[in-house]
Amino acid sequence: MFKKSALAISVLALCGLTATATGQDAPVGTVISAANIDQMKTQTFEGKAISDLILPTQERMIREFGLQMRLQTASEVQVDPRLIALTEQHAGKASINSQTGVLENFAGGLPFASIDASNPADGVKVAQNFMRGPWYADVLDYNPMYFALIDGRKGLDREQQWRFGRYMADGAIDPALADPKGQIAKYEVVLNKYPNDTRGLGVVTIQYTDARLPDVYAYIRSVRRVRRLSSNAWADPLSATDLLNDESFGMNADPSWYKGWKLVGKRWILAIAHSSVRFDPSVGSGEARFPMIDLQQAPHWNVLDDWEPREVLIVEATPNQGHLVSRKVQYYDAQTYAPMLHWQEFYDKKNELWRIENCNYRQGQRDDGTNGPTVSFVGVYDLQRLHASLVFTDPQGRHNYPNAKASDFTPDAIPRLIN
Repeated sequence: MFKKSALAISVLALCGLTATATGQDAPVGTVISAANIDQMKTQTFEGKAISDLILPTQERMIREFGLQMRLQTASEVQVDPRLIALTEQHAGKASINSQTGVLENFAGGLPFASIDASNPADGVKVAQNFMRGPWYADVLDYNPMYFALIDGRKGLDREQQWRFGRYMADGAIDPALADPKGQIAKYEVVLNKYPNDTRGLGVVTIQYTDARLPDVYAYIRSVRRVRRLSSNAWADPLSATDLLNDESFGMNADPSWYKGWKLVGKRWILAIAHSSVRFDPSVGSGEARFPMIDLQQAPHWNVLDDWEPREVLIVEATPNQGHLVSRKVQYYDAQTYAPMLHWQEFYDKKNELWRIENCNYRQGQRDDGTNGPTVSFVGVYDLQRLHASLVFTDPQGRHNYPNAKASDFTPDAIPRLIN
């Protein structure tokens, strides 16, 4: 569907043919593309058949939409040893209420230290580990995140900057962050900082441990007032982007708000856990700010990065009737203390593939000196209207920074958080 230069096709095809001729693993650095995917699918990488590593939707992205995958050696993701200790300390305490789906008796760490890949009912446990466990960070502040909104036919559509902050008030490794009443699960803030005509647009969301629908507050810049929104706004589209509010960083909803969760099984895929993409926010604006995106060739949204074999848990999520999505197929990393949500497929009400979300991670050091996975960039691709949103995190973003206060994430804090 989208053409590459003759030289690029020749080089990439040669990589595939070389691997075929040797009968060995494809070498590290080999790039899988539309030009050589048929040859590469006959090869192995790190002893695994490449045909078994590539998801059907990934293959479609390669063949029809120009996705390229540079093969990289798999390596372990470092995690905070305090997370392991806290999880083991409270192992077996947390449970899911069979009537309401609410997480109960959660005391800290990951809610569930053990997942049975053969038990479909454990799908909700995978989702709870991702949402309520502090595996990513207790508290974070990206000020800002950079959005490249892309028209698949024309190129860069617009650029946005948003501030994103999250404060875990329940289950955090640092006990000082805990809500004294034990009612609040977490605070989140998403505020637009650029362009100026939308500056200040955004919301503060408060989620509760009893899984009631969240409190959502918006800042109305024209009157300089904070207004409460409908609690159903948690699943609304995020202004002008291809994301819904419950999809930031992969998923952002209490699992009990969904109709059902099913653990389908376990398999190996190619995913990005050690991204080599580096983002420099000081470089210009517009196309100059995003040199890692292939903006010159349709569909103008592809980023070349390092993909490695990762074992994943496959979960199918079914939202409630009013949701814009009929079902989601999710691929969570099977490494217990780093349940990264690498790849998602969103299906519309006709059960046709609508969008793909690809979360890409890198290893990073947090402000408190610990190491763990952080997001490098997130791509959301609307295949029906040929549009994409690529989100790059601020490399100076703060994780587990000192003196974090819950009061910085409340509705009253919105005016000062815009700065």
